[in-house]
Amino acid sequence: MILLPMLASLLGFTLLCLGMSRHQRDLFGRAMSPGRTVAARWIGWTLVVLAYGGSMLIEGAALGAVYGVGVLTFGALVVAFTVTGMSR
Repeated sequence: MILLPMLASLLGFTLLCLGMSRHQRDLFGRAMSPGRTVAARWIGWTLVVLAYGGSMLIEGAALGAVYGVGVLTFGALVVAFTVTGMSR
């Protein structure tokens, strides 16, 4: 059941990564339009919050907070290592 918050975290951090012009240029060769950049940031933050909140709803407040931090850490590390590997 924790798979849904993990996917939300992964997608959220991916969109936050794409909200930075440097990563846009690294991945696409050019920057996205300002509107798409702002949309990527907003949707990314929304998914990160939903991933944490979803973990708390699924597992309860005490254990859900621990799972939420773990889920967010997982998503951030996967995106960070992927972007680092792709830029080389």
